[in-house]
Amino acid sequence: MLTTVVGNFPKVAEAGYGTAVIGAINRWQKQELSDGGLEDVFQDVTRAVIKEQEAAGIDVVTDGQIRWEDLVTPLARRLEGFEINGLERFFDNNVYYRRPILHKTPVRKQPIFLKEYLFARSCTSKPVKAVLPGPYTVVALSEDRYYRNVRPFLRSIAEILNEEARTLAKAGAVMIQFDEPALGFGKPPMKDVVEAINIATTGVQAKTALYLYFGHLDGTLPALRPCRVDLIGVDVVSDPKAITAVRKQKWTKELALGCVDARNTKLESVTELHALFDVVKRVVPKGRLYANPNCGLEFLPHEQARQKLNRLVEAVRRYK
Repeated sequence: MLTTVVGNFPKVAEAGYGTAVIGAINRWQKQELSDGGLEDVFQDVTRAVIKEQEAAGIDVVTDGQIRWEDLVTPLARRLEGFEINGLERFFDNNVYYRRPILHKTPVRKQPIFLKEYLFARSCTSKPVKAVLPGPYTVVALSEDRYYRNVRPFLRSIAEILNEEARTLAKAGAVMIQFDEPALGFGKPPMKDVVEAINIATTGVQAKTALYLYFGHLDGTLPALRPCRVDLIGVDVVSDPKAITAVRKQKWTKELALGCVDARNTKLESVTELHALFDVVKRVVPKGRLYANPNCGLEFLPHEQARQKLNRLVEAVRRYK
């Protein structure tokens, strides 16, 4: 069983990183900090969060998404066709994102996250995975004033994500992860979702992962069986019924178990985590299992995030 993280890391811990990303961005917006100065802060904090993942013993790390305001804005902002609008609540969390508005055909003119990935890879000898928003989550969190139809919007975003995923895989990403928290809310058009995910992963020369978190599964796992991904990440914390859904699923893919609550400071015990591992290993062999927090760590204070990672690794290493 390997350990990983879902993506983002707390950004504002002055004591933890020696610099605060939010403060640096504020100074940059006031023209009190240059573009180069802001980039130095991003790089310093990225190095720090990668070192913290290494220190905890995480097997597959991320760059902590230090530059990301939220899950969808970093992509939409760098595509032609989108306007970034006002703040909206980010699912059932007490945080917000800026809602993209689509006005015309979205176009990717150049690689979007390549430089960020290459920098992260230069900071560690650990495998570094790349994280992208999933096509349905981009569509669900955007306002469509152009297609006014989910399927063509989904296909366009999936094609763009496929270009980006291919680029990142060619640059050495060991895994390309697509985050689809929106699948836990409402009634997603699953046939169109599966088609979009398959477009996004076509020809990607790296392991591909689909991560689900927040909300409720409500039969989503069986519907995702045709998806051409190597791994599915399931949040068994937010939805009490999720572990039952995992047990009922006939697993032909690898599974990433979202077993540490990244939205609650209470620290799980090794015993609690081992109980979950016992349930899951009956349906997925340990060699095809990952363990990670149930979502990104940005909802936790820095010290609690660090403790959660340490506990996760401790539980996996002590598990027989």
